[in-house]
Amino acid sequence: MALAKLVTILLLIVSVSPTLAESNGRGHISVLVSKTGLEFAKDYLINEVISTTIPLKLPDIEKKVKIPLIGKVRMGLSNIQIYAVHVQSSKIETGENGIVLSVSGATADLIMDWSYTYKASFFQISDHGDASVKVNGMDVKVSVNLFNDDGSLKIALLESGCTVKSIGIHINGGASWLYQGVVDAFQKTILSTVENTVSKRIAEKMTKLDSLLQSLPKERKIDDSVAVNLTFTGNPVLGDSSVEAGIDGLFMPNGNDVKVSGSRSSFFGSEVNRMVAISLKEEVFNSATLVYFNAKRMHMAIGESRNGSVLSTSDWKLILPRLYKQYPDDKMMLNMSVTSPPDVKITENGIDTTIHLEISINVQDFGKVLSVARISSVLNVACSAEIAKSNLTGSLRLIDFNATMKSSNIGELQTKYIQAATSTVLESLFLPYVNTRLKRGFPLPIPHGFTIKNAEIVFVKNGVMVCTDIASYSI
Repeated sequence: MALAKLVTILLLIVSVSPTLAESNGRGHISVLVSKTGLEFAKDYLINEVISTTIPLKLPDIEKKVKIPLIGKVRMGLSNIQIYAVHVQSSKIETGENGIVLSVSGATADLIMDWSYTYKASFFQISDHGDASVKVNGMDVKVSVNLFNDDGSLKIALLESGCTVKSIGIHINGGASWLYQGVVDAFQKTILSTVENTVSKRIAEKMTKLDSLLQSLPKERKIDDSVAVNLTFTGNPVLGDSSVEAGIDGLFMPNGNDVKVSGSRSSFFGSEVNRMVAISLKEEVFNSATLVYFNAKRMHMAIGESRNGSVLSTSDWKLILPRLYKQYPDDKMMLNMSVTSPPDVKITENGIDTTIHLEISINVQDFGKVLSVARISSVLNVACSAEIAKSNLTGSLRLIDFNATMKSSNIGELQTKYIQAATSTVLESLFLPYVNTRLKRGFPLPIPHGFTIKNAEIVFVKNGVMVCTDIASYSI
């Protein structure tokens, strides 16, 4: 189950315009499970299967056995259970033959009850007791393939099987002839029963695994307005000791039908030195800004400073002297609106964004709200990125800006006052407000029950790559 979770944990060009961005048929988020990630998944999967399967009950066995000097004896084995499995060696391989998981040289411990009944002409003899069995040289092999089924991952079982080299039986109680009778009658049957039961259980696990993959959500709600398309694009790529899957990854209005893309592109050009690598193309971020803009979520009204005090024209004596002179000690309200979807650009040096912002300065004068000035500004900001829990978070830092006065009811203002007013709004109110919301972050496709560790963020052309190790909560 862990392998499926990690593969589901979870590219190229979209035009950004004032209408909703459409997927061009390629994944914009790519998830790669590396060799070390597959090893982690393999070990977790084996432990998970053992813990959820053991004790494993085997069917009862009954036979009539001919015992020298005694005759025919009816023997039965019941309550047969595998109660422990010890894995000595295991490996996982990926490639053209799918994902192959093999366990070799494993041992298993069984317990069971035995009984026999012997009928003579005038009497009947019966006895019962318990026994233990040691299974040696148990090899298990499972081969599966992953493919895309209408935006979901589907698993196909290509091959599965279990073979046992030998077993050792220890009988508790019973006559001396009983041991050899049980061995002769049941050794091969016990061996084949173990092989068939384990093989059957593997097939059942694969069916449940396929159901789990099919049930994975095709979208994730971010808030009341926005969701993320989580459909898989194309078939996963099974490389040499790696698995890579593409996810559409674009933001969309909450409630829209999920669109399924049919192809994918590889994003990872070099070896990944962590268990999992997650790449996010810049189109993911641009789809987010576009959807939030269209949802009219890029507007804010601020009437208080960061320390909670009410904004007043008295605080702006030096910034806009004419404002204070005309409206002394009046309450202020700043309305800020982004006028077009912010344009996100990602290079090897980091993330840069251009924001077109309109600032409306309002005052409350004798119970009326008056618009006294409007400033149009273009901001160039740099965005830092970091990992918080399983979210990709960030913050904006102002690089530069320009500002022009669109309208004014307090007379013509000098450029220095316009620049000072804009700088104050941006540094003291707008950027702190935006950064508070950016700290909520973008959820990375890490499955429930796992956490990120040793994460690093790498900026590449047109994208961000998060390389990380994975640990389960129990570790």
